[in-house]
Amino acid sequence: MKVVLVCNTDGALANFRAPLIRALVAAGHEVVTISGSGGYIDTLRAMGARPIVVEFSRHSAAPLRNLGLLRDLLRLLRQERPDVVHCFTHKAVIFGSLAARLAGGSKIVATVTGLGTLFVRGDAKTRLLKTLLVWQYRLLLRPDQPVLFQNPDDLQEMVSLRAVRRKQAVLTYGSGIDLAEYALPDARSVAEARQQLAQETGQDMSNRIIALFPARGVPEKGFKEFYAAARTLSERFPGRFAFVHIGLIDTEASGALSAEEVRANALAQGVHYLGYKINARDYMTAADVVVLPSYYREGVPRSLIEALALGKCLVTTDMPGCRETLIDGWNGFLCGTRDAASVVSALERIDADFRETARPRSRQLCEDRFDVRRLNALTFGLYGLPAPEAAQG
Repeated sequence: MKVVLVCNTDGALANFRAPLIRALVAAGHEVVTISGSGGYIDTLRAMGARPIVVEFSRHSAAPLRNLGLLRDLLRLLRQERPDVVHCFTHKAVIFGSLAARLAGGSKIVATVTGLGTLFVRGDAKTRLLKTLLVWQYRLLLRPDQPVLFQNPDDLQEMVSLRAVRRKQAVLTYGSGIDLAEYALPDARSVAEARQQLAQETGQDMSNRIIALFPARGVPEKGFKEFYAAARTLSERFPGRFAFVHIGLIDTEASGALSAEEVRANALAQGVHYLGYKINARDYMTAADVVVLPSYYREGVPRSLIEALALGKCLVTTDMPGCRETLIDGWNGFLCGTRDAASVVSALERIDADFRETARPRSRQLCEDRFDVRRLNALTFGLYGLPAPEAAQG
């Protein structure tokens, strides 16, 4: 069987769909990826996929550019003649699904990875784009096409807006994680990671609570709230906390901060901004608590799923996608949206005893809800394939 995976970025496929790609290849199926090029094409090829690059212009709503994307996708799908086309993210879902429908002969599956900023902001332009998006879903997706959602709130909202039918909506709880690759770190691994972080930052981490913010420098991820909380707690409890931010400077995102703005904020508010890290797991291993005060409409943030797998306690917002990763007061604490004071309050409650108690709880929640073997089995079923061997045990 030939499966084509369509996504706006190659990085999203390489980072979030690697277990699916590997499972398909291991089962003897041909995997073709169609995406933009952001430095992960060789990674996809090493997984056994055959990558094809298409320009997605992920933040553009220009009609002519999107018609060009549709033309390119239609041409490629007619050439490839896949058995299954699986599309991820709004633009790929809409134009990839339509191209597959026009090309004919393929089973079509879609995954909505989060509703995004269109469902957060309330200005006139955003409302217009949201309405356009909903109508595109209504008109361009086949009625029998499965549409996967990563949290129940997104599923319910898109059903209530009649963007999709209830019978075609499927709940998955995130993109899943391969727990075999994310072993619960032992004390030695944590100590080594903390020492590496101390060397990089030039700050002694031995007796500090390390709070990690793993996110792009955009307001909706809770950037301002994390940085404001860092300043407050550093002034209130000198030497108790260390605040670390890793993540891209996403210059294409609406409202994104520039590199200069992020660095200026870090200097002024006592945060170690370390930039994008390909080995983010090492920084998460070193952390005591992972903080994501996001008010973006996440699917389920990958960073929080990874934090659960590594046994970390969490501080995140009571927002769709985020709230699914913790039980308030059990393995972390919920904070308010756009509310730095509530981030401060949550972090103040995390002591050594709570961190130790939360460690097995977070891991168990990850195993129960986010194990990628379950998601792969579900996805294979939607493709009309038997579950992969790794999911059958």
